[in-house]
Amino acid sequence: MDRRVFCSALVAFAAASATASAADHAGLDGTWGGARGSLSAQVIVTGGSVIGFYWRDDYLDVTDTAFSADGRLLRFNFAGGRAVLTRTGERTAGLEVHDRGAVVRLDLKRD
Repeated sequence: MDRRVFCSALVAFAAASATASAADHAGLDGTWGGARGSLSAQVIVTGGSVIGFYWRDDYLDVTDTAFSADGRLLRFNFAGGRAVLTRTGERTAGLEVHDRGAVVRLDLKRD
């Protein structure tokens, strides 16, 4: 195979993958928030990253962010626990937080 053809194909593949990846994550981009009783949560997602996670009265650092292939589910870790944000509708999502030996589920809405 000609080197130029191979390089062109490689560049086209990389661009298509990056575009598909960004589109996959776009389904959760936004600010998601909700509360139940005295417990509230907020997850801010942009460009495939969690840039804000509010939980138990504080913003926490997030690590190990991973999206599902269809972009509707986002898993991430934070100090002391882990969480899963799942898109359930156009403007709704569910948040499942594993924290302090318990599992807490909240319904969130996109702001």
